[in-house]
Amino acid sequence: MTRKRSLTRYHKVALIIASQLLLFWLYVLYTPLDDNGLQGDAFLPSSNSLRRCVSSAHRDSRYVRPEVCVAVPQRVKALADLLYALTVLLENAQVVYWIDSGTLLGVYRAQQLIPWDYNADVGVTTAGADYLRSTDRKALEVPEGYELTVFNSSLHEAGETTTAVPVRFVDTTFGFYVNVFAFQESHGLFTDDVRPLTAPTVAEDVVGDGIAVETMVGPEPSVIWHRCVHCPVIQETDDSVLSKALSAAAVKQFRVPRDWVFPLRICKVELFEVMCPAQAVPYLMYIFGNRFLTPEIWD
Repeated sequence: MTRKRSLTRYHKVALIIASQLLLFWLYVLYTPLDDNGLQGDAFLPSSNSLRRCVSSAHRDSRYVRPEVCVAVPQRVKALADLLYALTVLLENAQVVYWIDSGTLLGVYRAQQLIPWDYNADVGVTTAGADYLRSTDRKALEVPEGYELTVFNSSLHEAGETTTAVPVRFVDTTFGFYVNVFAFQESHGLFTDDVRPLTAPTVAEDVVGDGIAVETMVGPEPSVIWHRCVHCPVIQETDDSVLSKALSAAAVKQFRVPRDWVFPLRICKVELFEVMCPAQAVPYLMYIFGNRFLTPEIWD
């Protein structure tokens, strides 16, 4: 009787072990592999339980792999690497650039990228954008692992660029990108309600009570600037994919005095140097309002 009970117990243990081996074999057999022949992070039990995967939104859809979990630290590092690679490319090509918007905000606050920002922003002149459009990848020395997408170019893929964002520098591993805005010069009225009192007067013609005719610079109006506090709402429509996705958002025009941008100055982000607008304070105040130093998590 004792022998029979011990055999039964042995059979139960053997059955449990066999079941676990079968489940493990099925897991190995059917779990998708990534490009390096490794099992995707999203299917490893330790990944999702220990870290939060960032959304696939605000990434180039061509390079988003749903089975791969990308954590916040990976995004921050990818964006820093993106920005560094792009600035090296632009400097080697002698294209005038400066960091812009949220990227400038992070640098002004703490000399680093904002941890919850989902892309980086750079401004160039229209001449710089035209040069990128008309120069091929080899001549620009675009590094491996990155892609320069350009709107209306016969030499580059358009990707998800638009008239509002004519150039994007894309990380082909995760799909993160740097928006590159083309700033065009114009003349117009500007209400000087955010310029520091110590700033020099460069107005070409003062109209009165803080309103002046100045040389202005700015990118094409777009819903991308819908969060800009001082940007005026205009009636023009933006036919880009982004505007359709944000149809409820206002189309705004970001345009500031040229002397807020030039002459450019050197500033530091992470462990490398980049170019920044001449007057960061009014520049950031114009976009983010008087409380731009107060951190705010964006949707």
